[in-house]
Amino acid sequence: METLAPWFELRLGQGCPLCAPRPRINEFSYYVCTLTVSSLYIARDQTYRGTCAVVYDPAHVSRPSELDEKSWRQFSADVWSAESAVSRAFRPDHVNVACLGNTVPHLHAGIFPRYRSDPGWGRPIWTGKHDSAVRVIASDDDCQDLAHLMRENISA
Repeated sequence: METLAPWFELRLGQGCPLCAPRPRINEFSYYVCTLTVSSLYIARDQTYRGTCAVVYDPAHVSRPSELDEKSWRQFSADVWSAESAVSRAFRPDHVNVACLGNTVPHLHAGIFPRYRSDPGWGRPIWTGKHDSAVRVIASDDDCQDLAHLMRENISA
């Protein structure tokens, strides 16, 4: 049970790396823009080009049921805006949207563009069957270009 202790502390907001204010640039993500109730970040891991996350800003909550209906609608609209921008900017063959919180229990949605040429086409990205795929880690310059492309395509 000790290995779960850090997760439960994060669940309560203790040391949560996604609580605002958060750095705009770090080893995992790069700030794109502020939406209605969340912020959009490009992921450093660009194995699936255009991967990004929408992070809920106003408070530490770990799942949708901790929001009132209005806040959930606003967050959902932000996710829709981000996914639409990804679809316009990167023209993926499909897009996965996931709201898990298994690693960091702070409400956020991951947006994963999928391409027929990607290492795990037809399977979830987290199955482990393609963990040996070469990871594409974006530099600051790459992230800046991706963020610019996202900003050009977002309608917040």
